[in-house]
Amino acid sequence: DKLGKIANQVENKSIPGYVSSKYQVFRDEDSPIILDVEEERRKRLEQTESTLQEAVQDEFSGINLQRGVNGVFDVEELVAILKRDKARDVFVARLPDELKYVDHIVVVSGNSYRHMVGLAEFVRKAFKKKRSPNDIIPRIEGLKSKDWIALDLGNIALHIFSKSARSMFDLESLWSVGAQYDALSNQPDDPLTELLYHHAKYLGDLTPRQTLG
Repeated sequence: DKLGKIANQVENKSIPGYVSSKYQVFRDEDSPIILDVEEERRKRLEQTESTLQEAVQDEFSGINLQRGVNGVFDVEELVAILKRDKARDVFVARLPDELKYVDHIVVVSGNSYRHMVGLAEFVRKAFKKKRSPNDIIPRIEGLKSKDWIALDLGNIALHIFSKSARSMFDLESLWSVGAQYDALSNQPDDPLTELLYHHAKYLGDLTPRQTLG
């Protein structure tokens, strides 16, 4: 019969050429591997975790994630991070030990509000990586002001200003000559001024380096 003849042709590899060229014979070894749903999900999750881990490693590339000697950050480490992230006009001053406040005050300027927030958030993230269990994670203060952000890092007080506010809230002068000579001290209070000086209240006790006429 006809079916028998076709079977014999296939078995004897004498099937007409137009049929063999039109149809391709597939073998198991040629088939792609199809993962089940759970296996596929696990594979994608592993790839995502690997990508995130690489991103974190790149984010902290070149940064010492060991806790500092004098605090979570030693001041040199903090300054290096701020400069790496394009902070401007970095100012560092050491405070006298008898104030029992912080060891250093660090003042920088940001290029924009977004840059200011980015600096503060990255410093906080690096702090969390470097800290020991007993170190308190700092709160970012002043986020609503748009002109001033501060973090108390334990041994360092970090102030991040906008370009315009940097000249108005002149902490460099406050450190150099004392709060009683600072022009801002005699101006009417406003919320930002009050917040700033509440955070930096110990600066007012500094002994002036010079007397202004």
